[in-house]
Amino acid sequence: MTVLAKAGIVSAAFAVAAISFSPANAADLGGYESSYGGGSVKDGYAPLPQVVQGGTGPCYVRADVGYSWSQDPSVSWPVSNEVFDGADVAPADGIADGDANANGVIDADEVTYQYAGSAVRNASLENTWLGEVGVGCGSGSRGLRAEVMFGFRGDRKFDGEPEIYQGSLVGTPTGLPPPPVTDDPMHSSLQTYTLMFNVYKDLGKWGNFVPYVGAGIGMAYHQLDNVYFTGNPALTNQIHGNNDLSFAWSLMAGVGYQISDRAILDIGYRYIDMGSITSQRSDTAFQVNPAVKFEDLTAHEIKVGLRYHFGSSDVVSMGHR
Repeated sequence: MTVLAKAGIVSAAFAVAAISFSPANAADLGGYESSYGGGSVKDGYAPLPQVVQGGTGPCYVRADVGYSWSQDPSVSWPVSNEVFDGADVAPADGIADGDANANGVIDADEVTYQYAGSAVRNASLENTWLGEVGVGCGSGSRGLRAEVMFGFRGDRKFDGEPEIYQGSLVGTPTGLPPPPVTDDPMHSSLQTYTLMFNVYKDLGKWGNFVPYVGAGIGMAYHQLDNVYFTGNPALTNQIHGNNDLSFAWSLMAGVGYQISDRAILDIGYRYIDMGSITSQRSDTAFQVNPAVKFEDLTAHEIKVGLRYHFGSSDVVSMGHR
């Protein structure tokens, strides 16, 4: 799925929230006359409204902990292998083995490159814990609220199987059998920070329970460790990792439980797409390699948290003489 398609899904969710929010503003901004019977002098005395301190305010702080089930990412690393260029047209040594200068060694101009592929098979990313903190505010009349959340996901180990790299033939003697096919599993690890803007719609209240749905957009900051290989003597160097920002989006559903006037226990599910990250091309031996690209960094997550409302909301009551 392209970034534009992913952004379109989330944009549609925000559009629905925006449409729902418009009537709320109209309802909340009702005039004094319509609410309290104000009018002309001939209507008689109308007591002045008084602002008194009400209950809990609409804004809150929150903190969540949870578990993130990583989905298998899409990982690519292009691999090309050297192959002997075949029989030479006019062998100097009378043997048509490709050793055009008959020096008994494979030279750089006697090999060509054959593309093996780029897909990394059996790519997997470990599950991990997560933590988030943030602030938000809501509009009680329509059950809409918005928040900004900062999150961190713990270290996730990556494993995969790229196409086989057979090493260089240049400088090896002619007439040798082709090198054996050797597995070369790929490994790394990843940490991710997120900064998300979320919008929620509360779906009504059943006793102390308030279910909700939501959507979010934001950024993911990935820290990719060095990429290294095991089992292949031709791949002993580590490709340098990288740190980079990526677009992120999410869809949520859950339920809040009213513990007290100010505290709400929140249990929720989230699907989050944290974009992509690409390694550097340099390695620990100062050589240049194809970059390793990690895409579709997605996860299913369960969170448990506490929303604590602060301040107070002012209510208007009728005054008395």
